[in-house]
Amino acid sequence: MRAPRIRHAFRTVATVCASFLLVSAFVIPLRYLGMTTGLLPVARAETALQAPSLAPASSAFSTMVEYSSEAAAASAPASAGRTSTRLDFEDAWLFRNPSSYNHGLATACAVLSAVCNAESHYYSGVEGAVPYAEHALWSLGFTDVRTESYALRSSILDELGALLTGAHDIAAYTLASKTVPHPDGGEPSTIVFVGIRGSYGIEWISNLNFACNRSEGGDHGGFAATEAEVERALARYLRDRGANPERTRILITGHSRGGAVANLLAARLDGLSGTPGQIVPAENVYAYTFAAPASTRSEERGSSLYDNVFNIVNTSDIVPQLPLAAWGYGRYGMTAALPSAPGAPDVDGKGALERMEEAFERNTGVAWAGNRDSLAALGAFADAVAQAVPTAEALASPAGIAGTAHAFLGTDAATALASHLPDTYIAWMQAAHGEDMRFSRA
Repeated sequence: MRAPRIRHAFRTVATVCASFLLVSAFVIPLRYLGMTTGLLPVARAETALQAPSLAPASSAFSTMVEYSSEAAAASAPASAGRTSTRLDFEDAWLFRNPSSYNHGLATACAVLSAVCNAESHYYSGVEGAVPYAEHALWSLGFTDVRTESYALRSSILDELGALLTGAHDIAAYTLASKTVPHPDGGEPSTIVFVGIRGSYGIEWISNLNFACNRSEGGDHGGFAATEAEVERALARYLRDRGANPERTRILITGHSRGGAVANLLAARLDGLSGTPGQIVPAENVYAYTFAAPASTRSEERGSSLYDNVFNIVNTSDIVPQLPLAAWGYGRYGMTAALPSAPGAPDVDGKGALERMEEAFERNTGVAWAGNRDSLAALGAFADAVAQAVPTAEALASPAGIAGTAHAFLGTDAATALASHLPDTYIAWMQAAHGEDMRFSRA
């Protein structure tokens, strides 16, 4: 008699599980679509906090801001990686020539890009996490901080909804603004901040969508589709604010995938300048990206039109080397290489790498996990892959797959990961100087 009862119990459990999966397959995408179309309410972090009623009466800021550090979280998971670093910011930086590299502004963007990545922890309910983006931007005098896109793209349910609806080409992003006096005594201007989150969950599928949005010379398909969404959100935000385009300055940043989308957004704003579709003039656009993979095959990417876009890369970071330059890919604007290659000159009696390691430990409380002896090989990663896989089309062939796998297996994985961390980019920016950087057209 026990066998029939066991079979009946098994069928009952299987039926319940199947019913649950069937309902989930319907409800989860419905919830996701309802929130993305505005039919269902989307939570905003500031509803649970007291936003400042007035911006601080200052134009220069020096403050400690919190973010969630991946390195610190790996060392002490219970802390959610919560750490802090100093952030300096001056409104006057946004009234200088955007085509002239500003190391202070770039360093601030390195911190803010990590802050925008960390915002996901708050929306996904990680214990101990706070609304990092709101706190950091409020401390710099920004108001109307909008992070509701994270509410759609941070939890397990959000990821399942995106998977089931095929919505891979998405991103979470932070928008904020403030009105400031013009340094020359002219009419007040609006500064708008756009920070784009790096790769998260289902978005990895979009990263692999190398197909360009035009048959030849187009932008990376996954990044381009994501940029279009952020661009629309930015345009709506400016309309809501009633911002005058001629007196609006936009600061754009992001790390990794977020950097690639930021690169395309800045290039798009530059390209629209002077046309009926202009959002703001190109001379009002400031962009600093970090660890951004190549975003385009456009032959115009090195045009002086995009000189206001600076892409900061760590030479031992694999991600900015992909997709390969040998396959025709690159980034809009200028590449600014950190002094991370072995043999970089000493400053104040210390090597560049030593100064970075000190800054990294000061910020995170843990030592940098990379191996100095592996840096040169990681810097040559793209060349190693290009020898085995000379074209993007060859990547799908058995030989291409084997060659790529061989190149990856030949790297020091721990150092590769450490070289890509937002913590590492922050530490490099704090340890380096503008004259330490090597600039080239993408």
